Amino acid sequence: MTNAIGRFELQRELGRGAQSVVFLAFDPQLEREVAVKTVHFSEKRAAMGEALLAEARSVSRLRHPGIVPIFEAGEFAGDPYLVFEYVPGESLARFMKREGVVEPARAAGLMVRILAAIAAAHAEGVIHRDLKPGNVLMDGGGTPRVMDFGIARRLAGGKGVAGAFSGTPAYMAPEYILEREVSARGDVFAAGVILVEMLLGRRLFVGDDIDAVMRKVATESVVLPDDCGLDERLVGIALRAVSRDPATRYQTATEFEQALQGWLAPLEEAPPSGGSQSTVEFLLRRMRHKSDFPALSESVGAINRIAGSESESINKLSSLILRDFSLTNKLLRLVNSVYYHQAGAGNISTISRAVLVLGFDAVRNIAITVLLFEHLQNKHNASQLKEAFLRANLAALLARELAVRLRSRDLEQAYICSMFHGLGRLLSQFYFPDESEEIRRLVTQKECGEDAAVHRVLGISFDELGVGIARSWGFPALIVDSMHRLPTGAVRKPATNEERLRVLAGFSNEICSALALVDPEQRERELQCTAARFGDALPAAEFDLRETVNASIEQLTDFSRIIRINLHQTQFGQQLKKFSRSKGTAHGEDEDEGAASEAAAVSKGGSGGTIPSGVFDADGLRVDTETVLSAGIQDISNTLVEDFKLNDVLRIILETMYRAIGFRRVLLCIRDARSNTMQGRFGLGPEVSELARKFCFPLSFTPDIFHVATSKGADILISDVNDPGIADRIPGWFRDSVQASTFVLLPLTIKQKPVALIYADKDHAGEIVISERELSLLKTLRNQAVLAIKQSS
Repeated sequence: MTNAIGRFELQRELGRGAQSVVFLAFDPQLEREVAVKTVHFSEKRAAMGEALLAEARSVSRLRHPGIVPIFEAGEFAGDPYLVFEYVPGESLARFMKREGVVEPARAAGLMVRILAAIAAAHAEGVIHRDLKPGNVLMDGGGTPRVMDFGIARRLAGGKGVAGAFSGTPAYMAPEYILEREVSARGDVFAAGVILVEMLLGRRLFVGDDIDAVMRKVATESVVLPDDCGLDERLVGIALRAVSRDPATRYQTATEFEQALQGWLAPLEEAPPSGGSQSTVEFLLRRMRHKSDFPALSESVGAINRIAGSESESINKLSSLILRDFSLTNKLLRLVNSVYYHQAGAGNISTISRAVLVLGFDAVRNIAITVLLFEHLQNKHNASQLKEAFLRANLAALLARELAVRLRSRDLEQAYICSMFHGLGRLLSQFYFPDESEEIRRLVTQKECGEDAAVHRVLGISFDELGVGIARSWGFPALIVDSMHRLPTGAVRKPATNEERLRVLAGFSNEICSALALVDPEQRERELQCTAARFGDALPAAEFDLRETVNASIEQLTDFSRIIRINLHQTQFGQQLKKFSRSKGTAHGEDEDEGAASEAAAVSKGGSGGTIPSGVFDADGLRVDTETVLSAGIQDISNTLVEDFKLNDVLRIILETMYRAIGFRRVLLCIRDARSNTMQGRFGLGPEVSELARKFCFPLSFTPDIFHVATSKGADILISDVNDPGIADRIPGWFRDSVQASTFVLLPLTIKQKPVALIYADKDHAGEIVISERELSLLKTLRNQAVLAIKQSS
């Protein structure tokens, strides 16, 4: 070991990392002890050292008692070094190892101080990017202080620098691993991971190697053990901080800090007064403390904000669904199921094709249904939740089947209105299990009817609760209005479309309530009463009730297999089985047959099977890229023989490339004849709309790679835009507008003239690797795009 670095006299080694060593040193000029960190890059690049020193100078301006300041930065023997304040004590990592499980109040208190320091850095435009227990020091008084902003990034940058990952895999945010997205929310995720690790006394993400750890972070949602014994509200706060979706996470360190402060010093919740609205607000406050509710609210709200069926809305819906591997996978299973499968449509392998075949509303409704089920799972309350969810889903399927038989055009509206008609009951069962159990007890002991019991326990009806939540989620008035219960007595014939949907929702839900009754005689009586009550509104001559219900039960059975519920193991499923067989029908299969048929469907990968999505599928396994590309080519072939719209075909092509190769962004550019330029139109991936606006380049001669691609019709892969052999051929407009170090260009030419261009990228150099077979399939996709343009012109 050398005796000095610059003027700093080295005394002993304090710690060592993969690329750095930290020494205790003495500064003779200011007569104080300091910590000196030397950084050695295995690959010598002057730019890397210069970038680190420039960043260190910006970080040195941070002033906060919870941040270990950088005193100085320099270079010694070709390697950069940083000089920090020396803080006697130990790292948070050693503290956590020594303590094991940290007492919840202590853990929350430590995290509040850490977040205050991180928030101060964010306010100055600096992101830490490597927040972990080893980079938090505990001083002599036990106060945490954050250090090592050595790889911090200015907020204005937005995207990671080209090259390898920066940071520690177990604390990287999922969006950074998947899309190289750098933001303050990445530090929030890392802080959340540290909090969970303190509460559990163990590492959260472990694996045999770095790839395994990163795969877990990117594909597995954090779930705390049932027996962790932690306060439910604290669990909700921690789980929201480590949400895989950055949109449902705390958006700032300050928000996270305030949530923990609120838990440490809770305010007394005043009992509701002032009517049903104040009661809904009171219940909403309680629900927000559950980790699932903010995530569910954001997801459902985002889908509801996408309205209509214009091309932009389809792009938004597809992008939203494709962000979630599990949602994409389950949705594609459903659209290929017996219920949704349409003759002549072929096997559907893309969300874009699903929208084209089934319609915008159908795909939106399937997505919301799957989201609802995915979020509302609770092992403590699983049985009752499955019952409630299956009832809601059967009501939706029954309403849709009735709409078909009554020759109504509003099939999907009937489905979604009926699904959410019982939202209040479903959410109450999940978020207020103790109150729901009390409601059932009151009804079972015949102290009062269900409506009175719900009012006594919750203060409002299930309908009012559901309507209140639906409004907070941004559901359109049509759906919200259909959630109100119909008045008692005979239901009059609907005069408007809105009234018709409300009648269908009310009827289907009342039928499902009758089907849930254990006593067969009582069930038959209730079914007859319901049919008579709706006799004027829904003429029985138009449909056979038992046949319609049985058709809906068959659809529910198919749906249940796909979302991994064994319908026959539920009480509601047993009741449906008895109903179907009560008049001699042969519906239903025993549990062994049901399980076997589901296993067969999944293993075959056919109707109801797993269709690969993204670089990893919903189970975190790497997918076969060629399979996804081939399935997409078949999707497009099926579309081309129909009366297609050009944008539909192009959208399927882009999605196939996006999912198969795992590109960060895929963008379609179209030639503008008037200006003789190639201009970005639409695509997939983060901030692709903004990229499309910036993507515009001339088709006249320019000495760059884009002109080569478009003028010669050449497919081009740029592995590294900074490679000396190609750097001068990358145009300035691209470097100014696009933060990507590797990209692919696939020009579309007709009669040797460029008409369009497909651009696809990833962030880091060398990330795009395409085999000969994959390249051949990509060219086939490009040729299909050319054929579609020719046929539509």
